[in-house]
Amino acid sequence: MAKLDWFIRANLKLRHLQLLVALDELRSVGRVAGYLNVSQPAVSKTLSMLESGLEVTLFQRTTRGMEPTEHGTCLIRYARTILGQLSSARSELRDISEGRISRISMGVLPSAAAVLMPNFIARLEKESLATSLVVHEGTTIATLLPELRAGDIDLIVGNLPQRSLGVEFETELLYEDPLVVVAGRHHPLAGVLDLQWNMLMDYPMLLPPEGTFTRELIDNLMMEHHVTPPRRHVESISILINLGVLQATPSIGFLSRELLRHFSMQGTLVELPLVLPNVAMHVGLAWRTDKGETGAHQLVRRLFYDTCNAILARQKGARTTTHD
Repeated sequence: MAKLDWFIRANLKLRHLQLLVALDELRSVGRVAGYLNVSQPAVSKTLSMLESGLEVTLFQRTTRGMEPTEHGTCLIRYARTILGQLSSARSELRDISEGRISRISMGVLPSAAAVLMPNFIARLEKESLATSLVVHEGTTIATLLPELRAGDIDLIVGNLPQRSLGVEFETELLYEDPLVVVAGRHHPLAGVLDLQWNMLMDYPMLLPPEGTFTRELIDNLMMEHHVTPPRRHVESISILINLGVLQATPSIGFLSRELLRHFSMQGTLVELPLVLPNVAMHVGLAWRTDKGETGAHQLVRRLFYDTCNAILARQKGARTTTHD
């Protein structure tokens, strides 16, 4: 134990912590070498030196790649915390030097990119000119969680899974945004009032990728109505691609109601009169449990609530107008 204490105090470096986190994320010496821009022998030598100095095994080679041992998992957890805190310190020091009061880095999923984020940013600019916002776009929650773990981003906003992300993360639901069936405004089905589900099979479809939560709900619903997705279908969660496909082809798509409202106001998309019960985007925030909440974080969360309340009020008003 004396050697362990000495090694941590005198020899453990930041580059060692970065290596451990990278190995945990990538699970491959070759990929880590490319990511850190060093040679594979250098990665192996550094890991061997760490294990020798600590007198423990940190990783084991398996058929699935490099797997952390119990000792490795422990050290990696603290490495993430230390690197995250240093990242926050670096950002705050930069902001002080540049005359900014605070800086927030945010991971944004497609479900929040077109409507929620622009409205949030408009509120933020009105209320706090001293807050700097950095946006990282991600396709799925899985692509952004490593950045959240490492402290490169402070928050994730978008469609969150209903299952827990793990004890290291906290989540909060902002609002539910129901999915609707959509098509281009000139689609042959756009004017059909007595639309039936089986009519969709005559047209190509635009679907979320397999394995996503919304795709599973849509597949189950189509099975219930005996609808088989045609061979001609595109899997995409890119808002720009989906909008372009729906406008350029006779495809049928599935969008959130708030996104549809945004594009229908521009005269590009229409809703098809089919009911999707209990199929919705669960738009919320995710952050690290151990992340200290600054005044800037409190401001950001409050403004998200205000923005979402405005969206919900608008949705309620739209439903009231439709029923009238």
